[in-house]
Amino acid sequence: MISKPDVSVIVAAWKAAGFIENAVRSALASADVAIEIVVVDDASPDDTWLILQGLAASDPRIILDRLVANSGPSAARNRAIALSTGRFVAVLDADDTIAADRLARLVTVADQTGADIVVDNMLEVSETGEPLGPFLKSAAFSVACDITLETWIDFNEPLKPGDCLGYLKPLIRRTTLDRLAAPYDTSLRNSEDYYLVANLLAAGARMTYTPETGYRYTRSAGSTSHRLKPDQTKAWLAAERAFALAHSLSPAQRTRVERRARALRNVDHMVAATHALKTRRLGAFAKLLASDITGSAYTLRSFAGVALARLRERSTVKNGPAA
Repeated sequence: MISKPDVSVIVAAWKAAGFIENAVRSALASADVAIEIVVVDDASPDDTWLILQGLAASDPRIILDRLVANSGPSAARNRAIALSTGRFVAVLDADDTIAADRLARLVTVADQTGADIVVDNMLEVSETGEPLGPFLKSAAFSVACDITLETWIDFNEPLKPGDCLGYLKPLIRRTTLDRLAAPYDTSLRNSEDYYLVANLLAAGARMTYTPETGYRYTRSAGSTSHRLKPDQTKAWLAAERAFALAHSLSPAQRTRVERRARALRNVDHMVAATHALKTRRLGAFAKLLASDITGSAYTLRSFAGVALARLRERSTVKNGPAA
């Protein structure tokens, strides 16, 4: 056991038997930095816990805990943070991996700049590990820069095409987490990283970005919108309201928060409408369309886009690919 690690890598694991070993071993291979890896199994029904026990038996840097009931990634990460002892906390998803030099590089950036939060670009990989290219593609993120709360909000509009910062996995100074008392929101099953960082930035934390791709992000098949459920988007809306009430925001920041809240309501409307159609509740669908004109316009545009994409796909299958 390392007495004072530089970095505590926290991992929330659920049904991760097929990939958790790769994630943990990639963190264990970190060079030029003292680490511990805190993995919390979120009551997985598969062999995740057995695999983790085998890994921990061979390396004292691995700390394990297991929740008695499935509680979501936020609860698992909060438990991991509580068990961690490092100067910095680094988030690693159970199906992702990191490069051996990543943590040392991010710690150096944090120490040199005094930043509370450091993020880097990610290398997208397929589920089979094939490199797909950098996650952030715009010129704005080809160079190192500070990320303000305004930038964080601007590049985190749900389902908006283009770069999205909320997927980046932060290295966070432990004293900042402790001082600001900003744990993960346990009501959220996704977007939990966005709100953690947003709360830290709104409370005065400094965040910096470096363009190296040291984090390998596994791109799963399927559209996020197809996986969203009404209770998840309702949790987003509640978290957004709580964020707006918790902080004294500038006019520019509040304008951005209001724009993001409108976008969240649009997505919530679309997800609720989709659910109503799938469950054949046509009356509920009609009420939704009548209740919010802006949300309904967004929903109908989304439906039209999906329908057009399916028609194009069927046409391609029927006629064959273009020469």
